Amino acid sequence: MMVIPGVASPFFGRTGFGDLPVGSVTAFAGTLGLPDSASPPATVSPTAYTSNPLEAWGWMVCDGRSLACVDYPELFAVLGYVYGGADDNFNIPDYRGYFLRGIGTGTRNDPDIGQRSKPPGGQGASDGVGSVQPFAVQTHEHTYNSAPAPSAPSPSGTAAGAPSVTSTPTKGGPVTGAGQAPPVQVSLNETRPLNVYVNYLIKFTYGLVPLLR
Repeated sequence: MMVIPGVASPFFGRTGFGDLPVGSVTAFAGTLGLPDSASPPATVSPTAYTSNPLEAWGWMVCDGRSLACVDYPELFAVLGYVYGGADDNFNIPDYRGYFLRGIGTGTRNDPDIGQRSKPPGGQGASDGVGSVQPFAVQTHEHTYNSAPAPSAPSPSGTAAGAPSVTSTPTKGGPVTGAGQAPPVQVSLNETRPLNVYVNYLIKFTYGLVPLLR
C-alpha cells in the first residue's frame, strides 16, 4: 500500500488535516534538518531531525523546492508557477531569512510598492503575493546643538573659543537624546528589529488517501 496526497477514492475515507486551506503558511518552532530536495540541498543535516514527520501530516518547509505537479495537485492548483517552475514541475515559496508582510495592493500601507519585484525565478506579479522588496532605511533627521561661535581673534592669531579641528574620523552607533550610545548592535549589511528564527511551513494537502497497487 502507498499513500498519495489529494486523491479521492470510493474505497477509503480521507484522513483530514484540519480546516486550514492548502497553501496556508504557519510558523513552526521545532528544529528541523534540511531535506535533500531543499534549494540549495544540504550536504549534511545540521541536526538529527528531518522534515518527514511534518510531511506525513500534510506540511512541508518553505524552502523553494521543486515538486511534480502530478504528485501535489492541490498545492499546484493554489500556487501555479508563481514561485517558479514550468511544465510538469512547480516551486514552493522560499521564506528562509525573510520577514513576511501582508499584501498592500489597494491600500496606502506600502508606500514603496513600486520597488517590489516578482518572486525570484517565478511568474508572479511584481506587486502581488510572493513579490520581494529590498532593504531600505527611511529618510530621517536629527537635531543637534551647534558648535560655539568663535570670539574675536586673540593677539596670537588664534580664535579664542573656536572648536578644535581633528583629522581623525569618528563613528559609532545610534545616540540617545541624553548623548549616550545605547547597547545596540550596528550592522553594515541590514537594518532589522529584534527577531527570532522559526521554520515557515506550507500546507500541501487536505488529507492522505491510501492507494492499493
